Amino acid sequence: MNHLRKISIVASVILWTSSTLYAVDWPQFRGPTRDGQSPETGLMKKWPAEGPKELWSFEGLGKGYASVAVADGIVYTTGMVGEEGLLFAFDLKGNLKWKVGYGPEWTGSRPGTRTTPTIDGDRLYLMSGQGRIACHNAKTGEHIWHRDTLQEFQGKNIQWGIAESILIDGEKVICTPGGSDATVVALKKTTGETIWTTKGLSERSAYCSPAVIDRGPNRLILTMVEASIVGIDINTG
Repeated sequence: MNHLRKISIVASVILWTSSTLYAVDWPQFRGPTRDGQSPETGLMKKWPAEGPKELWSFEGLGKGYASVAVADGIVYTTGMVGEEGLLFAFDLKGNLKWKVGYGPEWTGSRPGTRTTPTIDGDRLYLMSGQGRIACHNAKTGEHIWHRDTLQEFQGKNIQWGIAESILIDGEKVICTPGGSDATVVALKKTTGETIWTTKGLSERSAYCSPAVIDRGPNRLILTMVEASIVGIDINTG
């Protein structure tokens, strides 16, 4: 497990350092617009025959399945050591800047972290496999606020643990605790206060991270939940 986590860090960093030191940020799961596409230019057309050159590596990430986020010259990822989720931050040369705990992580089947951090300005957001949302200072790792969403919204965890990377849109944090009348909820990103819940929708979460699209006058959250694909008005829920 540790070896696999090491490879993911090395391969990802090569993408952002192959042409310039500070290139296009990749601040959340699947990139700037959550579609797996990068606006970066000047990348290699194919790998050299001997494979990409390893720039650096890091041991000790613990267990997990998280990818990385890159913003303002910092690489972020998560890992579980013991039963605690840890948030790691590196500079682009692989030096560990800091690591902080963010609460208990998933210890059931396929134990380890699931979440890729989401960076929004000077704040970082993540959701544990136990449904705990945490907001941290992106520069220092300092804890700002958290919500235990399964408990607070009467959600039930799923077979392999909540696997969701937080969506930020405007002032809203969007997450999927899968509660009663609260399959999806919007929280205020500065404080964690509840803005709305999906009244009338009570399906459990699935292994999906939401995305947002504009369709005419409507701004919609698209996601997959226990038995449905849903489109939710981002302003009202």
